[in-house]
Amino acid sequence: MDPLQPGDPRQVGPYRLTGRLGAGGMGQVFLGVSPGGRKVAVKVIRAEHASSPQFRARFAREVQAAQRVGGFHTAPVVDADPDAESPWLVTAFIPGPSLHQEVSEHGPLELGAVRGLGAGLAEGLAAIHACGVVHRDLKPGNVIMAEDGPRIIDFGIARPADASSLTSTGVVIGTFAYMSPEQVHGERTGPASDVFSLGCVLIFAATGQGPFDAATIPAIVHRIISEEPRLGGITGDLRDLAGACLAKTPTDRPGVEEILTRLATRADPTAKAPATKAQTTPPAGQPATAGRPTTLQPARPPHHQPGPPARTATPTRPLADDGGAGPVDPAQTPAPTPTTFPRRALILGALGTAGLAAISYPIIRVLEPDNPPTATLTGHTRSVVSVAFSPDGRTLASGSVDETVRLWDVATGRSTATLTGHESSTKVAFSPDGRTLASGGDDMRLWDVATRRNTATLNVPLDTANPHSIYSVAFSPDGKTVASGSSDATVRLWDVATGRNTATLTGHKDGVFSVAFGPDGHILASGGLATVRLWDVATGRSTATLTGHESATAVAFSPDGRTLANGGDGMVRLWDVATRRSTATLTGADDFVNSVAFSPDGRTLAGGSTDMTVRLWKIP
Repeated sequence: MDPLQPGDPRQVGPYRLTGRLGAGGMGQVFLGVSPGGRKVAVKVIRAEHASSPQFRARFAREVQAAQRVGGFHTAPVVDADPDAESPWLVTAFIPGPSLHQEVSEHGPLELGAVRGLGAGLAEGLAAIHACGVVHRDLKPGNVIMAEDGPRIIDFGIARPADASSLTSTGVVIGTFAYMSPEQVHGERTGPASDVFSLGCVLIFAATGQGPFDAATIPAIVHRIISEEPRLGGITGDLRDLAGACLAKTPTDRPGVEEILTRLATRADPTAKAPATKAQTTPPAGQPATAGRPTTLQPARPPHHQPGPPARTATPTRPLADDGGAGPVDPAQTPAPTPTTFPRRALILGALGTAGLAAISYPIIRVLEPDNPPTATLTGHTRSVVSVAFSPDGRTLASGSVDETVRLWDVATGRSTATLTGHESSTKVAFSPDGRTLASGGDDMRLWDVATRRNTATLNVPLDTANPHSIYSVAFSPDGKTVASGSSDATVRLWDVATGRNTATLTGHKDGVFSVAFGPDGHILASGGLATVRLWDVATGRSTATLTGHESATAVAFSPDGRTLANGGDGMVRLWDVATRRSTATLTGADDFVNSVAFSPDGRTLAGGSTDMTVRLWKIP
């Protein structure tokens, strides 16, 4: 527990606050004391969201769901006021760390303890489902390791099992690494979805990492939908059960009663985590060391198991449903051989005069071609998912799963600002003049780089039952428009001066993980899970759909605008923008290519991959 900070409330309703317990999806959680002296947990919605009907509705649902379930499987609701100026919820205080904290600090659990954990969680889910509620966000951070067994908390996105309004096409709610395939697709979710999440939680408890962990959301989604789970060293009946929970088809998964029966007879509720850690590296999303590294050498990465072998596929004919994309040019340019930088870099963020910025776990490194890292920037507490250089190369912005944006002085490696306000991982982009920074997470924000002030918050007018996440942001070359790609399968264009949403581009069938303007600003590219679309910015019309990858999300235009690169499943494709023909396939990546960028002269393409490597290809 942390002490209260100067701006924190000291009283909420009749409850006196004594410390900070943490932050939830919508607000802060405090330790409080009831008038009778009992300890309670008080969740207060953040001030910046209190005026939003969307967040108030979501908070009210959390209260209703938690009250509906009750019992010893959750933290019982003591009091609540969803209509207060700053809405709040009070539950009984359950002492104990979260499963995430337990594994992070002490290593994976013994298999006997995992069985006991699984039996307790299955019993809790059975009680939740019996009340007609689906949790939809079961993850290690939402499991409290209490003395008398695990408790499931945080009903912020739980809904009645028969709520059809939950599943608007393309809307994805939850924590990606623990989502079921049907959740990822934005389909109706029932109790079987919670069973899938339970399987993920058990694997995390036993191994320290999730079965679909990857560096980026697109790579996680690809693994959930298309790959078998990675079960680590689990053996025997527990491996069989976890594998059954992780079946792609909901009807193939066991019910919670069956899970409870299979685990209860073998569970050992007294088993504790081993005295010595069963792993030498932390689970995904946690720092590799307790403090800052003492050298500029790359820190040891999290556990990584190799993905599928690289596929060398020849380009196939793209779909021509809305742009007349032509056939593949038979005389393709031979694929260049990549230069590999095995710096354990997970994602490429930017390529400019200051060098190559790569993301490695929660650490950022600045690389010079053919040289070791010149700087290691630490400060984020969870994985960094986006980086961008300012146009003059002096400032680097980074967005993280820790819900913050940081600004860095490239020359000194010093963090100059931490920008807060988002409630999900953030993507960042600088305007062409470097004066404005855009960040996208649960909403879209514009920042004055000089003053560090949030100048605009761009809220998407969605159904209040269906909050979204912004996966990608990009400025137009003139800096007057910013584009965002979203989990609701749309691309939106915003007027930077007024903050007005000027166009909503539809056509993707899933989340949009990458957006890029052509250098003349007339064309926009967007990358979904399996398709890339080109758009006429003036009319908002889709002019082409480019296919060829099983999963392809990253897009970038060459400086002259003639070539489009898109990365995906183990390769990068180059396209002639004018003819829509695929001109080359760049291979050499051993796993998903998360992002791509051209050098300023257009002669080099950089790609960052989930295989923890950054590669450079020379472009003829």
